Amino acid sequence: MKQCPFCGQLNEPQAPLCVRCGQPFPQPQPMPPQPQPPAPPASLTPPGFVPRPGNPRMAPPPPPVLIAPRPFTWRDILTILGFVSSVVGCFFASVLLLPLGLVSSILGFRGNKSRGLAVAGIVISAIGALIKVMLILRNAGVLPWWFTDGIW
Repeated sequence: MKQCPFCGQLNEPQAPLCVRCGQPFPQPQPMPPQPQPPAPPASLTPPGFVPRPGNPRMAPPPPPVLIAPRPFTWRDILTILGFVSSVVGCFFASVLLLPLGLVSSILGFRGNKSRGLAVAGIVISAIGALIKVMLILRNAGVLPWWFTDGIW
């Protein structure tokens, strides 16, 4: 059954006109010819090449991409200084080295190469400074013994 595009009436498949409105059915347009795909090249192997079983001819690998190394900057040097100051400050001269390690690691966080080292320096110096402040307050008698008993 054919449906009229103008009134929606169902008609016989062979009917040239709609039985309700009398409009002629649109004729189907002929399909345009499809373009032919390009022909594949005759052969990609050089003349005289005989392929051996188990050794297929492979394309040569692409040339390596050279990535220029990023240079060290002052921020990277500050990161290393901050990390070393944080670790050494946990054992010696903590009042001086822990704040130095914290500030240096924060400044070096935006460096090119050593962002993880900067995070480690920030964490170590922050925890070390917190412990040192708690010990100073305990020794001054501000914090009770039960609050800082498990630190050392």
